[in-house]
Amino acid sequence: MSLTVDPKKMLELESLIFQKSGLKKEEADTVADNLVQAEMRGIHSHGLIQTENYSKLMRAKKINPHSQIKIVQEGPGTTVFDADHAPGSVAGKIAMAKTIEKAKKNGVAITTVRNATHFGFAAYYAMDALPENMIGMAFTSTGLAVAPFGGYDKVLGTNPICVAVPAGKKRPIVFDAATSNVAFNKIFFAYTEGKSIPDDWALTKDGKTTTNPADVITGGGPQLPFGGYKGYGLDLIVFIMTTLLSGTSVLDGQGDTTAECTDKIGYNFAAIDISRFTNIESFKQNIDITIERIKSSQKREGVKEIFVPGEIEYNNHERQTKEGLFISDGIAGKIRSALEQTGITAKLEDIAI
Repeated sequence: MSLTVDPKKMLELESLIFQKSGLKKEEADTVADNLVQAEMRGIHSHGLIQTENYSKLMRAKKINPHSQIKIVQEGPGTTVFDADHAPGSVAGKIAMAKTIEKAKKNGVAITTVRNATHFGFAAYYAMDALPENMIGMAFTSTGLAVAPFGGYDKVLGTNPICVAVPAGKKRPIVFDAATSNVAFNKIFFAYTEGKSIPDDWALTKDGKTTTNPADVITGGGPQLPFGGYKGYGLDLIVFIMTTLLSGTSVLDGQGDTTAECTDKIGYNFAAIDISRFTNIESFKQNIDITIERIKSSQKREGVKEIFVPGEIEYNNHERQTKEGLFISDGIAGKIRSALEQTGITAKLEDIAI
């Protein structure tokens, strides 16, 4: 049964689930915030649908609830972290904070993270650079899920790219997208909701087209890169910039499936201090002008509005802040399962509005 809940109370309930799964309150709050913010922005594939899976992985110690995140190598503008299989949002926030700190001193900074786990939606980290008048970037590798252009073995991840750019009076530009046609969790969401998928999202295990998400979730079929060979090329580059640049060896093994994302995962974060290259106010004014030109350009037949990257997500967040957070039936079922498995007697209905 679907329902609408109070976002703040949802955050508290999610945090409690992760505390019962072994995390300290501060870390549980971060993981909960990551999922709730994704849901508020309409990114259901990386939102509350992950609750049960994250909780299971924490209790099984595949996501380490007692991790010791540490710096293993660094320079004036570079840092390499070993996440010790910490919750992805915990390691990601620490790494992005270090990236911004070094960019303030050096103008540009890059951080990589090894031994990482699934970190949710990439914009959660890249957007941290915006209040500092910086361009933020976040990349991650994932478990093996994507076939190369022309093939059907799972040899790459969905490996997303996110770039967040500050604006002046307009909202920031936030591009966040998988290098596969869609994120794995969008197929998982369709599977959970009992819906079909477009025939260019994935293949069956033997390389045939499919509209059935079960062919991926339970059948082991691969996803497809977006844009044919172009997306495939970007997918490979993100793998190099995350897993390999963080110091993970491909000789250690083949990695997990995307469903678990607890091995061979790497991150790459970058921050660029715009003032080191140009006047910040002039830059943001030019971003505003660029956005306005795009928004006011001629629309094709049947198109009501042209959106810039991140705009729809901002709209979703504002609407759900006012109206409450909508939880679909499938997602509600995942949360209820997590509550039961962790021995929490509170119910979703208790925070409905």
